Amino acid sequence: MPIRIRLALLFATATLVLVSVSGTVFIRSLNHGLETSLDSGLRSRADTLVQHVKDAQAGIDFQDPGATHLLSPRDSVAQVLDPAGRVVESSEEAGRLPLVNRSILRAAHTAANFSDVTLGSEHYRVLTTSVRRSDGLWTVAVASSLEAANDAVERVKTGLLVGGSVAVLLAAIGAWYLASAALRPVERMRRKAAEISEHDATSRLPMPGTRDEIASLASTMNELLARLQGALVRQRAFVADAGHELRTPLAVLRTELELADRPNRSRDDLIDAIRNAALETDRLARLAEALLFLARADDGHRGLPPDIEPLLPILERSAEAFTGRAAARNVVVRITGDRTLMAPLDEHRIRQAVDNLVENALRFAPSGSEVRIDAIRKGSELVITVSDSGSGFPSAFLPYAFERFRRADEARARSDGGSGLGLAIVQAVASGHGGTASAENQPGGGAAVSLHLPAGP
Repeated sequence: MPIRIRLALLFATATLVLVSVSGTVFIRSLNHGLETSLDSGLRSRADTLVQHVKDAQAGIDFQDPGATHLLSPRDSVAQVLDPAGRVVESSEEAGRLPLVNRSILRAAHTAANFSDVTLGSEHYRVLTTSVRRSDGLWTVAVASSLEAANDAVERVKTGLLVGGSVAVLLAAIGAWYLASAALRPVERMRRKAAEISEHDATSRLPMPGTRDEIASLASTMNELLARLQGALVRQRAFVADAGHELRTPLAVLRTELELADRPNRSRDDLIDAIRNAALETDRLARLAEALLFLARADDGHRGLPPDIEPLLPILERSAEAFTGRAAARNVVVRITGDRTLMAPLDEHRIRQAVDNLVENALRFAPSGSEVRIDAIRKGSELVITVSDSGSGFPSAFLPYAFERFRRADEARARSDGGSGLGLAIVQAVASGHGGTASAENQPGGGAAVSLHLPAGP
Protein backbone atom coordinates (compact mmCIF):
# COMPACT_ATOMS: atom_id res chain seq x y z
CA MET A 1 0.00 0.00 0.00
CA PRO A 2 1.46 3.42 -0.92
CA ILE A 3 2.73 5.58 1.92
CA ARG A 4 0.31 8.37 0.97
CA ILE A 5 -2.70 6.10 1.45
CA ARG A 6 -1.30 4.66 4.68
CA LEU A 7 -0.70 8.14 6.11
CA ALA A 8 -4.15 9.31 5.01
CA LEU A 9 -5.80 6.30 6.67
CA LEU A 10 -3.68 6.76 9.78
CA PHE A 11 -4.58 10.45 10.12
CA ALA A 12 -8.25 9.74 9.39
CA THR A 13 -8.34 6.96 12.00
CA ALA A 14 -6.55 9.10 14.59
CA THR A 15 -8.93 12.00 13.94
CA LEU A 16 -11.95 9.69 14.15
CA VAL A 17 -10.77 8.32 17.49
CA LEU A 18 -10.03 11.82 18.79
CA VAL A 19 -13.41 13.19 17.69
CA SER A 20 -15.25 10.15 19.07
CA VAL A 21 -13.54 10.27 22.45
CA SER A 22 -13.77 14.04 22.84
CA GLY A 23 -17.38 14.04 21.58
CA THR A 24 -18.37 11.31 24.05
CA VAL A 25 -16.73 13.16 26.91
CA PHE A 26 -18.35 16.44 25.86
CA ILE A 27 -21.86 14.89 25.53
CA ARG A 28 -21.54 13.25 28.93
CA SER A 29 -20.41 16.51 30.45
CA LEU A 30 -23.28 18.34 28.76
CA ASN A 31 -25.80 15.75 30.00
CA HIS A 32 -24.40 15.99 33.50
CA GLY A 33 -24.51 19.78 33.40
CA LEU A 34 -28.09 19.87 32.13
CA GLU A 35 -29.22 17.32 34.72
CA THR A 36 -27.47 19.25 37.46
CA SER A 37 -29.22 22.43 36.34
CA LEU A 38 -32.62 20.69 36.19
CA ASP A 39 -32.08 19.06 39.57
CA SER A 40 -31.13 22.37 41.12
CA GLY A 41 -34.31 23.99 39.78
CA LEU A 42 -36.41 21.06 40.97
CA ARG A 43 -34.89 21.25 44.46
CA SER A 44 -35.73 24.95 44.65
CA ARG A 45 -39.31 24.38 43.55
CA ALA A 46 -39.69 21.40 45.88
CA ASP A 47 -38.37 23.37 48.86
CA THR A 48 -40.90 26.12 48.18
CA LEU A 49 -43.77 23.67 47.87
CA VAL A 50 -42.68 21.78 51.00
CA GLN A 51 -42.65 25.03 52.94
CA HIS A 52 -46.17 25.84 51.72
CA VAL A 53 -47.42 22.43 52.85
CA LYS A 54 -45.75 22.83 56.26
CA ASP A 55 -47.22 26.31 56.75
CA ALA A 56 -50.73 25.04 56.04
CA GLN A 57 -50.97 23.11 59.29
CA ALA A 58 -54.74 23.49 59.81
CA GLY A 59 -57.81 22.81 57.73
CA ILE A 60 -56.59 22.90 54.14
CA ASP A 61 -59.42 22.64 51.67
CA PHE A 62 -57.81 20.66 48.88
CA GLN A 63 -61.10 20.70 47.02
CA ASP A 64 -60.47 24.35 46.22
CA PRO A 65 -56.99 24.58 44.62
CA GLY A 66 -57.36 28.28 44.04
CA ALA A 67 -57.78 28.84 47.76
CA THR A 68 -54.79 26.80 48.86
CA HIS A 69 -52.11 28.35 46.66
CA LEU A 70 -49.79 25.41 47.39
CA LEU A 71 -48.70 24.74 43.80
CA SER A 72 -46.58 26.69 41.34
CA PRO A 73 -48.20 28.47 38.36
CA ARG A 74 -50.34 26.54 35.88
CA ASP A 75 -47.45 25.73 33.54
CA SER A 76 -45.51 23.83 36.22
CA VAL A 77 -45.85 20.11 36.85
CA ALA A 78 -46.33 19.27 40.53
CA GLN A 79 -48.40 17.15 42.90
CA VAL A 80 -49.12 16.90 46.63
CA LEU A 81 -49.97 13.46 47.98
CA ASP A 82 -51.44 12.62 51.38
CA PRO A 83 -50.04 9.97 53.73
CA ALA A 84 -52.12 7.32 51.96
CA GLY A 85 -50.47 8.16 48.63
CA ARG A 86 -53.56 9.81 47.12
CA VAL A 87 -53.16 12.91 44.96
CA VAL A 88 -54.80 15.76 46.86
CA GLU A 89 -53.58 18.58 44.67
CA SER A 90 -52.04 18.48 41.15
CA SER A 91 -51.16 20.87 38.39
CA GLU A 92 -53.04 20.61 35.12
CA GLU A 93 -50.06 19.06 33.26
CA ALA A 94 -49.48 16.48 36.00
CA GLY A 95 -53.02 15.03 35.87
CA ARG A 96 -54.84 13.25 38.73
CA LEU A 97 -52.71 10.12 38.77
CA PRO A 98 -49.47 9.96 40.82
CA LEU A 99 -46.39 10.96 38.79
CA VAL A 100 -44.33 8.13 40.33
CA ASN A 101 -45.05 4.59 41.45
CA ARG A 102 -45.39 3.44 45.05
CA SER A 103 -41.84 2.13 45.33
CA ILE A 104 -40.50 5.61 44.54
CA LEU A 105 -43.00 7.09 47.00
CA ARG A 106 -41.76 4.76 49.75
CA ALA A 107 -38.13 5.62 48.89
CA ALA A 108 -38.97 9.34 49.11
CA HIS A 109 -40.02 8.88 52.76
CA THR A 110 -36.37 8.41 53.69
CA ALA A 111 -34.61 10.66 51.14
CA ALA A 112 -35.35 12.89 48.17
CA ASN A 113 -35.51 10.81 45.01
CA PHE A 114 -34.94 11.74 41.35
CA SER A 115 -36.51 9.72 38.54
CA ASP A 116 -37.46 10.05 34.86
CA VAL A 117 -41.08 9.54 33.77
CA THR A 118 -43.07 9.86 30.57
CA LEU A 119 -46.33 11.79 30.42
CA GLY A 120 -47.96 11.25 27.08
CA SER A 121 -45.17 11.67 24.56
CA GLU A 122 -43.02 13.95 26.71
CA HIS A 123 -40.24 12.99 29.11
CA TYR A 124 -39.94 14.58 32.57
CA ARG A 125 -37.43 14.70 35.37
CA VAL A 126 -39.24 14.20 38.71
CA LEU A 127 -38.08 15.05 42.23
CA THR A 128 -40.05 13.28 44.98
CA THR A 129 -39.60 14.29 48.64
CA SER A 130 -41.58 13.92 51.89
CA VAL A 131 -43.17 16.51 54.22
CA ARG A 132 -43.82 15.64 57.89
CA ARG A 133 -47.01 17.18 59.27
CA SER A 134 -48.99 16.64 62.43
CA ASP A 135 -51.46 14.53 60.50
CA GLY A 136 -48.88 12.26 58.88
CA LEU A 137 -46.11 12.02 56.25
CA TRP A 138 -47.12 13.84 53.08
CA THR A 139 -45.32 13.67 49.73
CA VAL A 140 -44.44 16.43 47.26
CA ALA A 141 -43.50 15.70 43.60
CA VAL A 142 -42.25 18.35 41.19
CA ALA A 143 -41.22 17.70 37.58
CA SER A 144 -39.57 19.50 34.70
CA SER A 145 -39.60 18.61 31.01
CA LEU A 146 -36.51 16.99 29.53
CA GLU A 147 -37.36 17.93 25.96
CA ALA A 148 -35.23 21.07 25.89
CA ALA A 149 -32.25 19.24 27.36
CA ASN A 150 -32.73 16.28 25.03
CA ASP A 151 -33.04 18.61 22.03
CA ALA A 152 -29.82 20.36 23.03
CA VAL A 153 -28.00 17.03 23.34
CA GLU A 154 -29.35 15.85 19.99
CA ARG A 155 -28.23 19.07 18.30
CA VAL A 156 -24.77 18.65 19.80
CA LYS A 157 -24.64 15.02 18.62
CA THR A 158 -25.67 16.06 15.11
CA GLY A 159 -23.07 18.82 15.11
CA LEU A 160 -20.38 16.45 16.30
CA LEU A 161 -21.35 13.87 13.69
CA VAL A 162 -21.26 16.37 10.84
CA GLY A 163 -18.22 18.25 12.12
CA GLY A 164 -16.40 15.04 12.99
CA SER A 165 -17.02 13.61 9.52
CA VAL A 166 -15.69 16.80 7.95
CA ALA A 167 -12.68 16.74 10.30
CA VAL A 168 -11.91 13.11 9.41
CA LEU A 169 -12.20 13.88 5.69
CA LEU A 170 -10.02 17.00 5.99
CA ALA A 171 -7.43 15.05 8.02
CA ALA A 172 -7.24 12.36 5.34
CA ILE A 173 -6.95 14.93 2.53
CA GLY A 174 -4.39 16.95 4.48
CA ALA A 175 -2.33 13.86 5.22
CA TRP A 176 -2.44 12.89 1.53
CA TYR A 177 -1.14 16.28 0.38
CA LEU A 178 1.37 16.47 3.23
CA ALA A 179 2.75 13.05 2.36
CA SER A 180 2.82 13.97 -1.34
CA ALA A 181 4.77 17.15 -0.59
CA ALA A 182 7.16 15.32 1.75
CA LEU A 183 7.75 12.46 -0.71
CA ARG A 184 8.15 14.63 -3.80
CA PRO A 185 11.95 14.88 -3.31
CA VAL A 186 12.05 11.11 -2.78
CA GLU A 187 10.24 10.59 -6.09
CA ARG A 188 12.73 12.87 -7.85
CA MET A 189 15.60 10.87 -6.33
CA ARG A 190 13.95 7.61 -7.39
CA ARG A 191 13.58 8.78 -11.01
CA LYS A 192 17.18 9.99 -11.09
CA ALA A 193 18.44 6.72 -9.55
CA ALA A 194 16.54 4.79 -12.24
CA GLU A 195 18.34 6.83 -14.92
CA ILE A 196 21.85 6.15 -13.56
CA SER A 197 23.53 3.36 -15.50
CA GLU A 198 26.51 1.20 -14.63
CA HIS A 199 28.64 3.26 -17.01
CA ASP A 200 27.83 6.58 -15.31
CA ALA A 201 30.62 7.53 -12.92
CA THR A 202 29.58 11.09 -12.03
CA SER A 203 25.78 11.29 -11.65
CA ARG A 204 24.33 12.14 -8.25
CA LEU A 205 20.83 12.25 -6.79
CA PRO A 206 19.18 15.69 -6.56
CA MET A 207 19.54 17.28 -3.13
CA PRO A 208 16.38 18.88 -1.66
CA GLY A 209 16.75 22.39 -0.32
CA THR A 210 15.46 21.44 3.12
CA ARG A 211 17.58 20.39 6.06
CA ASP A 212 15.57 17.36 7.06
CA GLU A 213 15.83 13.57 7.07
CA ILE A 214 15.21 13.36 3.32
CA ALA A 215 18.13 15.70 2.67
CA SER A 216 20.27 13.53 4.94
CA LEU A 217 19.11 10.46 3.01
CA ALA A 218 20.02 12.11 -0.31
CA SER A 219 23.46 13.05 1.05
CA THR A 220 24.05 9.51 2.33
CA MET A 221 22.90 7.99 -0.96
CA ASN A 222 25.21 10.31 -2.91
CA GLU A 223 28.11 9.28 -0.69
CA LEU A 224 27.19 5.64 -1.34
CA LEU A 225 27.03 6.32 -5.08
CA ALA A 226 30.42 7.97 -4.94
CA ARG A 227 31.90 4.95 -3.14
CA LEU A 228 30.31 2.48 -5.55
CA GLN A 229 31.34 4.49 -8.60
CA GLY A 230 34.84 4.85 -7.19
CA ALA A 231 34.98 1.09 -6.60
CA LEU A 232 33.75 0.51 -10.16
CA VAL A 233 36.42 2.84 -11.55
CA ARG A 234 39.09 1.09 -9.48
CA GLN A 235 37.84 -2.30 -10.62
CA ARG A 236 37.97 -1.27 -14.26
CA ALA A 237 41.44 0.18 -13.75
CA PHE A 238 42.46 -3.03 -11.98
CA VAL A 239 41.22 -5.15 -14.88
CA ALA A 240 42.95 -2.88 -17.40
CA ASP A 241 46.22 -2.93 -15.48
CA ALA A 242 45.98 -6.69 -15.00
CA GLY A 243 45.47 -7.09 -18.75
CA HIS A 244 48.45 -4.84 -19.39
CA GLU A 245 50.64 -6.82 -16.98
CA LEU A 246 49.53 -10.16 -18.42
CA ARG A 247 49.99 -9.04 -22.02
CA THR A 248 53.75 -8.56 -21.76
CA PRO A 249 54.76 -12.00 -20.40
CA LEU A 250 52.25 -13.67 -22.72
CA ALA A 251 53.72 -11.85 -25.70
CA VAL A 252 57.26 -12.83 -24.66
CA LEU A 253 56.17 -16.43 -24.07
CA ARG A 254 54.52 -16.55 -27.48
CA THR A 255 57.63 -15.12 -29.13
CA GLU A 256 59.92 -17.64 -27.44
CA LEU A 257 57.66 -20.52 -28.47
CA GLU A 258 57.52 -19.25 -32.05
CA LEU A 259 61.32 -19.01 -32.13
CA ALA A 260 61.62 -22.52 -30.71
CA ASP A 261 59.28 -23.78 -33.42
CA ARG A 262 61.41 -22.42 -36.25
CA PRO A 263 63.42 -25.00 -38.23
CA ASN A 264 67.20 -25.34 -38.06
CA ARG A 265 67.39 -24.14 -34.43
CA SER A 266 70.41 -25.36 -32.48
CA ARG A 267 70.13 -27.23 -29.23
CA ASP A 268 71.46 -24.24 -27.32
CA ASP A 269 68.86 -21.98 -28.96
CA LEU A 270 66.10 -24.37 -27.98
CA ILE A 271 67.36 -24.60 -24.40
CA ASP A 272 67.58 -20.80 -24.20
CA ALA A 273 64.03 -20.41 -25.60
CA ILE A 274 62.66 -22.97 -23.13
CA ARG A 275 64.47 -21.28 -20.26
CA ASN A 276 63.05 -17.89 -21.20
CA ALA A 277 59.59 -19.40 -21.62
CA ALA A 278 59.86 -20.98 -18.17
CA LEU A 279 60.83 -17.62 -16.66
CA GLU A 280 57.83 -15.91 -18.25
CA THR A 281 55.59 -18.77 -17.12
CA ASP A 282 56.84 -18.33 -13.57
CA ARG A 283 56.19 -14.60 -13.84
CA LEU A 284 52.66 -15.32 -15.04
CA ALA A 285 52.09 -17.72 -12.15
CA ARG A 286 53.27 -15.16 -9.57
CA LEU A 287 51.14 -12.45 -11.12
CA ALA A 288 48.07 -14.70 -11.22
CA GLU A 289 48.61 -15.69 -7.57
CA ALA A 290 48.93 -12.03 -6.56
CA LEU A 291 45.74 -11.12 -8.45
CA LEU A 292 43.88 -14.03 -6.86
CA PHE A 293 45.02 -13.02 -3.38
CA LEU A 294 43.92 -9.40 -3.89
CA ALA A 295 40.58 -10.52 -5.31
CA ARG A 296 39.97 -12.67 -2.25
CA ALA A 297 41.02 -9.82 0.02
CA ASP A 298 38.47 -7.56 -1.70
CA ASP A 299 35.77 -10.14 -0.94
CA GLY A 300 36.75 -10.22 2.73
CA HIS A 301 38.18 -13.73 2.50
CA ARG A 302 40.83 -14.22 5.19
CA GLY A 303 41.11 -17.97 5.31
CA LEU A 304 41.49 -19.71 8.67
CA PRO A 305 41.60 -17.61 11.85
CA PRO A 306 45.23 -16.73 12.71
CA ASP A 307 46.91 -18.48 15.61
CA ILE A 308 49.12 -16.94 18.27
CA GLU A 309 52.59 -17.32 16.75
CA PRO A 310 56.11 -16.13 17.69
CA LEU A 311 57.16 -13.43 15.23
CA LEU A 312 60.97 -13.68 15.05
CA PRO A 313 61.13 -17.20 13.50
CA ILE A 314 58.86 -16.03 10.66
CA LEU A 315 61.12 -13.05 9.97
CA GLU A 316 64.24 -15.22 10.13
CA ARG A 317 62.87 -17.67 7.58
CA SER A 318 62.10 -14.77 5.27
CA ALA A 319 65.64 -13.38 5.65
CA GLU A 320 67.17 -16.83 4.97
CA ALA A 321 65.20 -17.09 1.73
CA PHE A 322 67.00 -13.98 0.42
CA THR A 323 70.49 -14.82 1.67
CA GLY A 324 71.81 -15.78 -1.77
CA ARG A 325 70.35 -12.78 -3.56
CA ALA A 326 71.57 -10.42 -0.82
CA ALA A 327 75.11 -11.85 -1.03
CA ALA A 328 75.11 -11.44 -4.79
CA ARG A 329 74.36 -7.72 -4.33
CA ASN A 330 76.81 -7.41 -1.39
CA VAL A 331 73.94 -6.53 0.97
CA VAL A 332 73.31 -7.82 4.49
CA VAL A 333 69.79 -8.62 5.74
CA ARG A 334 69.69 -7.86 9.48
CA ILE A 335 66.86 -8.70 11.93
CA THR A 336 66.26 -7.00 15.28
CA GLY A 337 63.49 -7.81 17.70
CA ASP A 338 62.50 -9.53 20.93
CA ARG A 339 62.00 -13.30 20.68
CA THR A 340 59.11 -13.07 23.14
CA LEU A 341 56.98 -11.14 20.65
CA MET A 342 53.77 -13.08 20.01
CA ALA A 343 50.70 -12.14 18.00
CA PRO A 344 47.72 -13.72 16.21
CA LEU A 345 49.42 -14.26 12.84
CA ASP A 346 48.80 -16.12 9.60
CA GLU A 347 52.39 -17.28 9.01
CA HIS A 348 51.99 -17.77 5.25
CA ARG A 349 50.54 -14.30 4.69
CA ILE A 350 53.05 -12.56 6.96
CA ARG A 351 55.86 -14.31 5.07
CA GLN A 352 54.31 -13.18 1.78
CA ALA A 353 54.18 -9.55 2.92
CA VAL A 354 57.68 -9.51 4.43
CA ASP A 355 59.13 -11.29 1.37
CA ASN A 356 57.66 -8.59 -0.88
CA LEU A 357 59.16 -5.85 1.29
CA VAL A 358 62.61 -7.49 1.48
CA GLU A 359 62.60 -8.10 -2.26
CA ASN A 360 61.79 -4.43 -2.91
CA ALA A 361 64.45 -3.30 -0.43
CA LEU A 362 67.11 -5.50 -2.03
CA ARG A 363 66.23 -4.08 -5.45
CA PHE A 364 67.16 -0.54 -4.36
CA ALA A 365 69.70 -1.11 -1.56
CA PRO A 366 73.20 0.05 -2.62
CA SER A 367 76.10 -2.37 -2.53
CA GLY A 368 77.74 -2.65 0.88
CA SER A 369 74.61 -1.53 2.76
CA GLU A 370 72.11 -3.49 4.78
CA VAL A 371 68.39 -4.19 4.75
CA ARG A 372 66.87 -4.06 8.23
CA ILE A 373 63.87 -6.01 9.48
CA ASP A 374 62.80 -4.53 12.82
CA ALA A 375 60.03 -5.89 15.04
CA ILE A 376 58.89 -3.94 18.10
CA ARG A 377 55.79 -3.62 20.25
CA LYS A 378 54.17 -0.19 20.60
CA GLY A 379 51.33 -0.34 23.10
CA SER A 380 48.69 -2.61 21.61
CA GLU A 381 50.43 -2.78 18.22
CA LEU A 382 53.10 -5.01 16.80
CA VAL A 383 55.14 -3.08 14.21
CA ILE A 384 57.25 -4.84 11.55
CA THR A 385 59.44 -2.43 9.56
CA VAL A 386 61.60 -3.25 6.53
CA SER A 387 64.00 -0.44 5.60
CA ASP A 388 66.93 0.11 3.26
CA SER A 389 69.57 2.78 2.56
CA GLY A 390 68.63 3.43 -1.05
CA SER A 391 67.21 6.50 -2.72
CA GLY A 392 63.83 6.15 -1.07
CA PHE A 393 60.40 6.68 -2.60
CA PRO A 394 59.65 9.63 -4.89
CA SER A 395 57.61 12.13 -2.87
CA ALA A 396 54.80 12.06 -5.46
CA PHE A 397 54.58 8.28 -5.14
CA LEU A 398 54.04 8.06 -1.36
CA PRO A 399 50.30 8.99 -1.32
CA TYR A 400 49.66 6.17 -3.84
CA ALA A 401 52.24 3.67 -2.63
CA PHE A 402 49.70 0.95 -1.73
CA GLU A 403 47.54 1.28 -4.83
CA ARG A 404 47.61 -1.64 -7.21
CA PHE A 405 49.94 -1.54 -10.22
CA ARG A 406 51.64 1.57 -8.83
CA ARG A 407 55.42 1.68 -9.25
CA ALA A 408 57.95 4.08 -7.91
CA ASP A 409 59.61 4.16 -11.37
CA GLU A 410 57.66 5.96 -14.06
CA ALA A 411 58.92 3.67 -16.82
CA ARG A 412 57.13 0.61 -15.35
CA ALA A 413 60.12 -1.48 -16.31
CA ARG A 414 59.74 -5.19 -15.86
CA SER A 415 63.38 -5.66 -15.06
CA ASP A 416 63.39 -3.62 -11.84
CA GLY A 417 59.86 -2.40 -11.30
CA GLY A 418 57.97 -5.61 -10.65
CA SER A 419 54.26 -5.87 -11.29
CA GLY A 420 53.27 -3.05 -8.97
CA LEU A 421 51.30 -5.40 -6.68
CA GLY A 422 53.85 -5.97 -3.89
CA LEU A 423 52.81 -3.09 -1.63
CA ALA A 424 49.12 -3.68 -2.40
CA ILE A 425 49.56 -7.24 -1.12
CA VAL A 426 51.32 -5.89 1.99
CA GLN A 427 48.37 -3.64 2.74
CA ALA A 428 45.91 -6.48 2.08
CA VAL A 429 47.80 -8.72 4.52
CA ALA A 430 47.81 -5.98 7.18
CA SER A 431 44.07 -5.36 6.70
CA GLY A 432 43.41 -9.09 6.88
CA HIS A 433 45.01 -9.11 10.33
CA GLY A 434 43.01 -6.06 11.43
CA GLY A 435 45.95 -3.68 11.02
CA THR A 436 47.36 -1.11 8.61
CA ALA A 437 50.45 -0.48 6.48
CA SER A 438 52.50 2.69 6.04
CA ALA A 439 55.35 3.84 3.82
CA GLU A 440 57.81 6.70 4.36
CA ASN A 441 61.29 7.96 3.56
CA GLN A 442 63.84 7.87 6.38
CA PRO A 443 65.51 11.12 7.43
CA GLY A 444 68.95 9.64 6.74
CA GLY A 445 67.93 8.30 3.35
CA GLY A 446 66.22 5.15 2.18
CA ALA A 447 62.67 3.84 2.32
CA ALA A 448 60.83 2.21 5.22
CA VAL A 449 57.57 0.25 5.01
CA SER A 450 55.79 -0.89 8.17
CA LEU A 451 53.03 -3.31 9.05
CA HIS A 452 51.02 -2.29 12.13
CA LEU A 453 49.31 -5.39 13.52
CA PRO A 454 47.27 -6.02 16.67
CA ALA A 455 49.60 -7.43 19.31
CA GLY A 456 48.94 -10.57 21.25
CA PRO A 457 48.80 -10.78 25.04
